[in-house]
Amino acid sequence: MADPQLELYFYQQCGFSRSVLNTITNLGIADKITLKDIREQTEFEKELIAMCGDSTVPTLVVNGEAMRESDAINSFLVDNFLD
Repeated sequence: MADPQLELYFYQQCGFSRSVLNTITNLGIADKITLKDIREQTEFEKELIAMCGDSTVPTLVVNGEAMRESDAINSFLVDNFLD
């Protein structure tokens, strides 16, 4: 099965976003996820609002489907990428 297409909407000052970023770093999968900092690129925030109706982060988009809540995102990442 091919790896899912993953995009993470986040910003650095958000503790929940940092939790997910730490999981990504610890799993060594940064190359598998497109990181979209909504504070660095306003276009990313506009994309997130268009998709979800607000700019809540972190939001992980898995093959076009939005996943929210850092605990759920971290569990998904560990379940799918921990060797």
